[in-house]
Amino acid sequence: MPRAKARGIFISLLVCGAMANNGRGFWLHQFVEYFIAGGLVMMSAQLKEPAIPAAMGLIMLVNTAITDGLLSAFKWISRGVHRVIDWLIIIACLVLSFVADIETNGRLALLGVGVVLGVIVLGTNFAKRGAQPEPRR
Repeated sequence: MPRAKARGIFISLLVCGAMANNGRGFWLHQFVEYFIAGGLVMMSAQLKEPAIPAAMGLIMLVNTAITDGLLSAFKWISRGVHRVIDWLIIIACLVLSFVADIETNGRLALLGVGVVLGVIVLGTNFAKRGAQPEPRR
């Protein structure tokens, strides 16, 4: 039975990877990241020690705001760099959810953000839309 579960997880990851070629647009990725980052910052206000979840939310917010995309405030970094930073944020959230000395709500929030952001990154098409070719006559 564990082997079947592992196979199912592997197939799901392959499907998410294949979906990224045609996946959701980068603007939707940015919108969801703004939403998650804002939620993480607001949720951290309810914790006794809000520093780590608030910092992760602010890092996500800044990463989204400075990426070259439709919903960005500044276009300072490319989408490829954004993807690398997203994976670093995912790893940091997952590691901090187990290692950091914070209360359970903060741990669960970081774990949830890491998993959800991972699914979002796997299903996003990071390619820029090129110039539309002229129609044939």
